[in-house]
Amino acid sequence: MKLATLSLCLLLLGSAAASTAAAETAFQLGIPGANVPGDPNVSGMRFSFLWGKNQSTAGLDLGLLSLSETSKQSGLALCLGIHKVTDEMKSAAVFSLVNWHTGTDSGMNGAFINLLNNTPGAFNLGFITIATGETAVDLGGFNMSESSTAQIGFINITKRIDSFQFGFINMAENGFLPFFPIFNFPKSVAENNNE
Repeated sequence: MKLATLSLCLLLLGSAAASTAAAETAFQLGIPGANVPGDPNVSGMRFSFLWGKNQSTAGLDLGLLSLSETSKQSGLALCLGIHKVTDEMKSAAVFSLVNWHTGTDSGMNGAFINLLNNTPGAFNLGFITIATGETAVDLGGFNMSESSTAQIGFINITKRIDSFQFGFINMAENGFLPFFPIFNFPKSVAENNNE
């Protein structure tokens, strides 16, 4: 009787552990039309070949010639293709050919082309960085955002700059001049220095 009770307890503990482990998978392979295993949450490593889509990836996200899509990203992502985050990138570093992030980012975005939404806590490095919202620091060839703390590049364009722009062409609606070569900074800084 004691052996049967012990066996039943161990079986229940084992099934509870298995269902907890099923909540997040440690490794996922994403291929066109399927994720193996099919769990939507990865805590460990995801490898996407040509295509991969899930709900969240925490850890290492690798993509080979792929569109690697997730809602929530944390950790490190290396993608030879397009890396897409639809909700939130938090404390992550993402390096790919194209970063296409439609949510909010914190960490680092490194890509040939960054198409971003809101990155108030991210460092953006790219040949082209276009953000429809706020950015912290943009470093690259062409930087364009709604507002930015700092932009360093060949061409820098924003409606509102908070600290400075440094580049060949600098455009900021709130700049000490709306268009100025080499550098630009907010009009409020220039007004405070004249007082």
